[in-house]
Amino acid sequence: MADNQDKLTPSDEEKLAELEKQVAKEKTVIPVAKKEQAAENTNKKVEKQPTKLADSSAKPSSYKSTASSGSGNTSAKPKGKTGVLWFFTVINLLLLAAIIAAGYWAWLQWQVQNQQQIDFFATQKTSMQQQRNSLDKQQSDIAQSIASNELAKGDLQQQNQAIQSDMQSLIEQLQQTSAQVQTNQASLVEISGRRPADWLLAEADYLIRIAGRKLWLEHDVKTAIMMLQSADSRIQDLDDPSLLPLRASLAEDIQALRQVNQISTSSIALALGAMLKQVDNLPLAFFKKPEGEAVDESVTGSIDDWRSNLARNWQKFTKNFFSYNKVTTEIKPFMSEQQQWLSKEQLKFALMQAQAAALQENSALYQQSLQTAFGLLIESFDTEKDMVVQFTDSLSNLQMTDFERSYPEQFNVAPLLQDVIEQRLNSRFVNGNN
Repeated sequence: MADNQDKLTPSDEEKLAELEKQVAKEKTVIPVAKKEQAAENTNKKVEKQPTKLADSSAKPSSYKSTASSGSGNTSAKPKGKTGVLWFFTVINLLLLAAIIAAGYWAWLQWQVQNQQQIDFFATQKTSMQQQRNSLDKQQSDIAQSIASNELAKGDLQQQNQAIQSDMQSLIEQLQQTSAQVQTNQASLVEISGRRPADWLLAEADYLIRIAGRKLWLEHDVKTAIMMLQSADSRIQDLDDPSLLPLRASLAEDIQALRQVNQISTSSIALALGAMLKQVDNLPLAFFKKPEGEAVDESVTGSIDDWRSNLARNWQKFTKNFFSYNKVTTEIKPFMSEQQQWLSKEQLKFALMQAQAAALQENSALYQQSLQTAFGLLIESFDTEKDMVVQFTDSLSNLQMTDFERSYPEQFNVAPLLQDVIEQRLNSRFVNGNN
């Protein structure tokens, strides 16, 4: 307990001192109260005794005479005084007991509070000890981490030095490589005017020009692709690394031509030409005058057969005026030979116009011509016949064929190749002057 009190704070020590002073005061109150009560009792006895002595001295003679008569009154007065004394005594005892109980209760409360404070300080001490232990552990961990960081720092410094040395070596290698590249460029410049195979570049340029003519004048995509491939093979034969950008542009041009619609317009024109030859064989939808039955107009030599002769003469006479025929099929318009010829010629003209539009790659005129041909077929020809049906199917297949193309405006390799040729010619001219 003494060890715990030594570790109390100044405020707690002041509170403990005040409590001890209060308990000491309460302990001193009880003896003082007892002494005051004893003094009061003695004072009462002293006061009573002088009165008795005075009465006895003043009235000695009459005391005896009145003793018998007043004995009852004197005995009654002391009994009343003693009752008051006992009453005050009991009250003092109760006060004393209450004071003692209050002091004991205060002492118990002080003990409980003191024990609580002691327990509180003990818990604080344990918590502070735990905190101190945790702080010590953290300090040790921090020291270990610092040590590990120092080791890592040393490793990083070593790695940094190694990287710096590697970087220095790489820089030296790059400098050597750049010097080698400069010497190679200088050597290339020196021999730029002395290339005996430069005629291959001129041939490649010629092939590229021919490919452009085939593409934009004749619309022959396949031939243009073949020409560009031949030009690429010529440039490849030079085996010159400086011409790789030319070959890259040439490959782009070839790929662009391969993306063009590859449907051949000449095949469409040939198909239309074959259909032109079948127009004359297509059946027309028109009314034909039925042929009359062959009647023997010769008169029999027998005179008795006058009835048959009369019938023949009457039929011969009336056939030029009117005739009739039973019609059980769809009524068709009458077409003369000129109209028949005109219908077929109109269909041929529409097919020829579509053929020319296909060769010129005019998609709008091609579709318009085929639509006109369809109208003529429906209007003038018998669409129920198999030949007309097959002709119409072939014509619809050709109508659904898309031959529209979009050509590049120019080849990307052409200006690059011209620049290379001009540079080499200029360098050769300069070297010749030197």
